[in-house]
Amino acid sequence: MRIFFITCLWCVTLLTVPQSHAALQVVTTTEDLAAIARAVGGDHIKVESLTPGSRDPHFAEAKPSMIRKVYGADLLLLIGAEMEIGWLPLLLRSGRNSQVLSGNPGYLDLSRTITLLGKPTGPVSRDMGDVHAQGNPHYWLDPENGLLMAQAISERLVALDPDHSNAYRSNLASFQQRLTNKIKEWQITLAPLKGSEVIAYHTSLIYLASAFGFQIVDEVESKPGIAPTAAHLNQLIKRIEDDQIKLLIMEPYYEQRSAKFLQDKTGIRIGVIPQSVGAKSGIDDYIQLFDAIVSALKQTGSF
Repeated sequence: MRIFFITCLWCVTLLTVPQSHAALQVVTTTEDLAAIARAVGGDHIKVESLTPGSRDPHFAEAKPSMIRKVYGADLLLLIGAEMEIGWLPLLLRSGRNSQVLSGNPGYLDLSRTITLLGKPTGPVSRDMGDVHAQGNPHYWLDPENGLLMAQAISERLVALDPDHSNAYRSNLASFQQRLTNKIKEWQITLAPLKGSEVIAYHTSLIYLASAFGFQIVDEVESKPGIAPTAAHLNQLIKRIEDDQIKLLIMEPYYEQRSAKFLQDKTGIRIGVIPQSVGAKSGIDDYIQLFDAIVSALKQTGSF
């Protein structure tokens, strides 16, 4: 009987005492955040993304598998700025994990670390289309912001798992050095595009334009998130011809019929830009994402 009691006590102790060697469970709302977290966390964390990089993260659908991930998470990383407003609140309510609720250590909104572009100057209404009151949430498309995101993730990992703080800081320094070197390389490659006027399909590529010095002067959509009208497309044709605009850029999940119509009428080149890690095969980390973006822009032959 004594042996049985000691055995049970030992088992309960194993189940209730935190295991210092267990990997921190990190859940992210996008593959881009997952990629940066893996670079910083290394072998000391396990990372899962709630959405694939091949889809628009605005419109994810809450699923039981996603709820399970939230329930088991030690840290939730989100893009914020209302990017996930249509589905993440439901997951957080259903996940019943107070650790990853706003205001707690396991919740990190990366938009708070970034100076957001595209903030509306007045009241926002649905008549304006898909406009984010806090600013444009596609900030990961400026690689300089990737440096800031990595810094914030590292600091939170250190706070949650101080035993591995040296590893997190070392991984951060290595990632930031590699990314800084690549930014210089990408800027040299895209230097001929600097100062150019460009058409975009949606308002999501303004950070990419800011990073590499070109100017998005109009969008294919009539309003953000609203399909283009015939009148709007005709206005774009005139603007492209009058201003001799040579490049139209867009993400792969948008319809291409309108862009090809503009190309047929004006000869404008189309660059389909992979917008996230995992957008297509071979884009498995954050640096590979920008390698692919720069390659896609070069292949348009517009500069």
